[in-house]
Amino acid sequence: MRPPALALAAALAGAAGPAFAGPAITLNGVPIDGATGQRFEGATVVIDDRGDVHIEARGYAARPAGDPAPRSAPVAAVGAAAAVAAGSAPARLSRRYFLVAEHAQPGARYDLAVFVNAQWIREVKAGEPQVVMELTRWLNPGPNRIVLAASRRAGGPPAPSPDALALRAVVGEGTVGGGQVVIDNPLVELTRTAGETEDRTEELVVEAR
Repeated sequence: MRPPALALAAALAGAAGPAFAGPAITLNGVPIDGATGQRFEGATVVIDDRGDVHIEARGYAARPAGDPAPRSAPVAAVGAAAAVAAGSAPARLSRRYFLVAEHAQPGARYDLAVFVNAQWIREVKAGEPQVVMELTRWLNPGPNRIVLAASRRAGGPPAPSPDALALRAVVGEGTVGGGQVVIDNPLVELTRTAGETEDRTEELVVEAR
């Protein structure tokens, strides 16, 4: 859980120092080259083919030095070029949300890609008999777009019948108890049988609360 909004960072030191020689660094698309002493919770870091580092961190913002900080994200100290600050803490959800994906054997020939709000979360491989994963951290209060994309692999062992269940995936509200996750309220479901040959994508808007 991300900490409450508070000043987390100051950026570049020295207004007239030499040009930064390392890879370019951006935070949510804003350059923060030379920033030091930073820690981003729940961030995605991408290094492109030029070696530049792109940080995507919801709830954080970068601004040019000298610009007034938003009231919800004060900055303790400002360097010469850019400053990084925590934004307002996201609203908390009162429920927990989980993905449960199961491959039946034989006929488990589907890979499953999971997306939340257009962000790739993970791929469940055909060789994984069961996956249970919490999705709460990627959801916002209110509407969220969940996409489950199943793609069929070639080959594999023969199934007992074309109607045999090969893949079942459910996203829903759940609880944890006794080391197990129980889906109390299924919201998105995708099933594939051994006889199906086409890829299939299930997309739904989920109201998180």
